[in-house]
Amino acid sequence: MRLKPFDFIVRHEAMTAEIRDFFEQYSAAFNRLDGEAVARLYAVPSGIASDKGYTHWPSYEPVRDNMVALCELYRANGFLSAKFEEASFLAQGENCAVADLAWQIDRTGGQAPWHFNTTYNLIRTGEGWRVLLCTAYEEKRLDA
Repeated sequence: MRLKPFDFIVRHEAMTAEIRDFFEQYSAAFNRLDGEAVARLYAVPSGIASDKGYTHWPSYEPVRDNMVALCELYRANGFLSAKFEEASFLAQGENCAVADLAWQIDRTGGQAPWHFNTTYNLIRTGEGWRVLLCTAYEEKRLDA
């Protein structure tokens, strides 16, 4: 089939079990509010894109510092647990993938849960799957 300009093929794929397991580890690290464990699931280098722009993490330490601070912010705002659902997934060969997750963050004291989506560009490394780029396109700033 020959495509004309602006024709495209839309692929709808299910997340692989291996990548779902990766995100279960990621969620579990947040559920323990263990910022260092979250950071270990990021590639080095890696980065985050948000409404503030792009932040590049050239080494493990700034990833760790960011995730530890994020877990502290979550703790200060009544974090109880995090769970995710797959919104969309695209395998990009054997060593790269993109996953968009719908997150729900439940909170203590009857506070309303937070709902937001985040996209993750993943890369397979010698240690397994890691986040290469996190795009926090819906998560709002928390009022600490």
